[in-house]
Formats: sequence, C-alpha cells, structure tokens
Amino acid sequence: MISGLLALAPAAWNPAWRCGEAIRAALGEGARIAVDPRRVIGKLAAGEMAPLKTHFLVPGLAGRQLTPIRELHTYRDVEDFAAHGDDYAATRLFRWLQQAAAEGRPINARGVTCDSEDKMLDYYRTYLDLFRRLQRDGYRYTGPDEICFGIGAGSEVVHMRRGTHRLASAHFLGLPSVTGYVTHADPAWVAACRVRHGGGPVAAIAAALRALSVVP
Repeated sequence: MISGLLALAPAAWNPAWRCGEAIRAALGEGARIAVDPRRVIGKLAAGEMAPLKTHFLVPGLAGRQLTPIRELHTYRDVEDFAAHGDDYAATRLFRWLQQAAAEGRPINARGVTCDSEDKMLDYYRTYLDLFRRLQRDGYRYTGPDEICFGIGAGSEVVHMRRGTHRLASAHFLGLPSVTGYVTHADPAWVAACRVRHGGGPVAAIAAALRALSVVP
C-alpha cells in the first residue's frame, strides 16, 4: 500500500513519507547496504535522532548536528582497546567508569548500571572482545542490531543509530566495509533517485542503494 501511495504522489508533502516503518518494510532487504566505514561522515546527535524515528525523509540530513566518527567517545574507547588490550586499568574508559561510580553517578552502559568493578570489567571486555573479533575475522555481523544509516542529499552516508562500537572499530581497523540498513534519507536524494532510476519512489530508492553499496 505504501509503495502505491508514494507512486501516485511521490512529493515530500505526501503524509505517507512519515510512515517510516512501513517504508522500511516495503524496502526490505533492498535497504541493506555495505559501505566503507570511512565514507560515513558522522553520527547524528541522539537528541536529533529521537523525533525522527517514525519518519523516513529528513530534510538537510547531512547538514544536521553530526559528530565525525573519529571524534566519538566510542572511537576513543577503540583506541584504548588497541593500545592497552587486557590492561584495562590503564585505559581512559575504565578510569571514567570508576570515577563516575565513585562520584555517585554510575554510567548506564547498554542498560547495565556500572556501579561495581565486575560490571565495569564486563562492559570493557565485551567491547574489547568485539574489537578483537573484527580485527581477526573482519566484519561479519548479522542480527537484530544492524547499523542504521541515512543518506544525505549528495549521497553522503550518515550514522543514525545502533552499532556504534562496530562502526568505530571497523573505521579504526581500516576494514573495507560495514553493513547496515538505510532507515532515513534526504528528500533531495530521493527526488534524484526517481529521476535517475524511474518507477515508483520505493523501487527507485532500492535501485540507488544497490548502486551505492560496495557489495553487489
């Protein structure tokens, strides 16, 4: 139904564009891409992402509040893993977790309050193990927590949410690609897809994403 409604009235004013989940369902695996992690221009601020979850179109996406991947706190965590490995006590990350707990404001890390050394170590080792698997095996993720990408007006790739440690690790390690689903796009990019590929907007987006992906 969504594909039909957008084919009849593809302009950005169509309320169907606000049914992001339905559009993503219509795209299905057509929304999955593989991109060089160094092509991702930055991560959208959480405060900007929250109101966009139900939408698909995001005007001016590439010009919004983005943090370059190398400037993320998560990237500095990855630098800790590479430099110190099992010597967790030498890392900025572990000292930060300890300090926050000592000051009575323990960090909530993926739903776990790091208020004891055991919990801090579990958090540290979870992501150290992830880093080492990527280093050893390359990027091979399949699961419910795929990275969510957005596409800017000029085909820029933006990290919307999920998989930040995977993306930062792959970027640091120089891996050739990471995978994820395109969940949002700039309306100007969608309009260009329609001109380039023809057909309804959903089919045009899928065709453009196949061309964008580094893996056929």
